[in-house]
Amino acid sequence: MEKYNWSLEKIYKNVDEARAEIKLCDEFIEKIVKEEKSVKNLKNIMELSEKASRLVEKLYTYSYMKRDEDSRVPEAQKLALEVTSLGSRFGSATAFFDPFLMSLSDEELENFYKEGDNEKYRIHFENILRFKPHTLSADEEKLLANCSEMERTGQNSFYMLSYADMDYGNIESKGGEKLTPANFNTFLLDENEEVRKEAFDKMYKTVSNFKNTYATTLYSAIKNLTTLAKVKHYPSARYMELFQDCVPETVYDSLIESIEEYLPSLHKYYGLRKKALKKDKQYMWDVSINLEKEFDQKYPYEKARELITEGLKPLGEDYIEVLNRGFDDRWVDVYPREGKAGGAYSWGSFDTDPYILMNYTDTLDSMFTLAHEFGHSMHSYYSKSDNDYLYAQYKIFVAEVASTFNELTLLDYLLKNVKNKNEKIYILNYYINMFIGTVFRQTMFAEFEKNTHLEVEAGNALTADDFTRIMSELNDKYYGENVEKSELASYLWARIPHFYTNFYVYKYATSFCAASFLSSRVVKGDKEALKSYRNFLKDGCRHQPIEQLRAAGIDMEDKNSINKALDVFKDLVDELEKELEA
Repeated sequence: MEKYNWSLEKIYKNVDEARAEIKLCDEFIEKIVKEEKSVKNLKNIMELSEKASRLVEKLYTYSYMKRDEDSRVPEAQKLALEVTSLGSRFGSATAFFDPFLMSLSDEELENFYKEGDNEKYRIHFENILRFKPHTLSADEEKLLANCSEMERTGQNSFYMLSYADMDYGNIESKGGEKLTPANFNTFLLDENEEVRKEAFDKMYKTVSNFKNTYATTLYSAIKNLTTLAKVKHYPSARYMELFQDCVPETVYDSLIESIEEYLPSLHKYYGLRKKALKKDKQYMWDVSINLEKEFDQKYPYEKARELITEGLKPLGEDYIEVLNRGFDDRWVDVYPREGKAGGAYSWGSFDTDPYILMNYTDTLDSMFTLAHEFGHSMHSYYSKSDNDYLYAQYKIFVAEVASTFNELTLLDYLLKNVKNKNEKIYILNYYINMFIGTVFRQTMFAEFEKNTHLEVEAGNALTADDFTRIMSELNDKYYGENVEKSELASYLWARIPHFYTNFYVYKYATSFCAASFLSSRVVKGDKEALKSYRNFLKDGCRHQPIEQLRAAGIDMEDKNSINKALDVFKDLVDELEKELEA
């Protein structure tokens, strides 16, 4: 049915119409190249760049979503390649801009701001000029750009080894089903312990057989990053990565410190699981299975829409009105089908709706994924509704706040409306595991990154044994004494792709903590909290992420803010204990 497919025809009626805009965009790009690079032409350059950039983003949105609709259609694949090529042409044509802007004097820029409505460019330019102390000469930057492919060698090797070359074997206790990184977690949810143990052992034994190769790829990635930071005059690789979002390193360290204080609550939860599952010993392959086996509720798409709409009512009538418009105007491509891309995402451009790709399967997980992606889409909607193009794109650091806020607000609604004890235990456990997966686990990974980078920056070369030792210490620290130690689990470091995306994982934890705190105030009916949160959704990138969250009501530089969010986790564990003992 058409109502369950997204309305990409609103962007372009067909591929030919999209190709006409590629032509138009190339005309703008040609004008940018020919434009004299001087302060008197700065306004023209900005206007031409905006026209071209908006078209590039719109074309990317259409072509890649068209491809994701059905990857078997050659025309869609071809268009996506053409748009990628267009993006490269635009990138080459505008590569001059940052060095050019940095070459202008303060006086020249101040005089520029005084002309007409040019003041609107100030924040945008200041965000570029922040990087001036870390920008090298044109020739040096060109050399680094030419070496960028080499920087990704470690990451590329990891992906090819993990997802293309390695054979993880078959799960004989599950009828010989093939084990892959994609279905590993599904086996860990199996009710049969034999299946879980076999999957766990085969995954980690296979990985451990290639430990030296994995260690070389990870060490080279860390070494490349630390070298780049040194070359670009940053005090450390971590400082360089956090600088992109204007986030002080104290935020990262405070997160680790706060989590450490709340590890007793995490250990208590593992103890509750052990008791509820009636296990003398609880192993690593046991920590994912459901506590409540009697609950098997289905959530068809239309039912999920009702629950999400009802659950998000604390955000205000106008928010729900836009949310319903998103459902009715076919922002969402709902169900899986042959040729369609897997997973889920929210994507759009300044000149399109904020679309959502789903592969909906009537599960609680699917419903929360839908609420999550709508959080992103609503954030995008408000950001572009309240800002000019230059300031409409919010930063990655805050991107997960709005999406997680929706999930947690929906969870609060479901917990307040449970029909029986089984449902309450199931949803409480779901909520707790969201906390564990997004906050505790990601902070453990963040701590691993911090520790390994510190060793490399101190001049130490790290081997497989070093990575394994660091991960083993963290496993012991985070899992505690209610989960049996596992030598194989110490090879977890070799399985994590995010270790190649450089100090990214901490953002999941900080976003979840921020969302947890902000949601807890809004669901209590705090009108000021709602007003400040709604303003946060509208801010785009007019302010830096830390400032945005502070204005929304949470100071990420204050450790107490993280602690308030973790108090929610502690309360959930205590509540689960009461339900299990009732």
